[in-house]
Amino acid sequence: MKKALTIIQLAIVSGLIIYGTICLYMGDFIGAYAAFPVLLVYYVWFVAKKRRQNPEKAGDG
Repeated sequence: MKKALTIIQLAIVSGLIIYGTICLYMGDFIGAYAAFPVLLVYYVWFVAKKRRQNPEKAGDG
């Protein structure tokens, strides 16, 4: 189940990247500005989740 969830998340992220890129190419900046912040929020959430699971690796170095 966990692997299926990861595949679904990757599909959503890939779809958002493709959608944002197509919007930029077509000149639809509103669509692109809507897609890329969602990716940023997802990335921040993913990194925070990883750091909660591995607190010893969360340091700078």
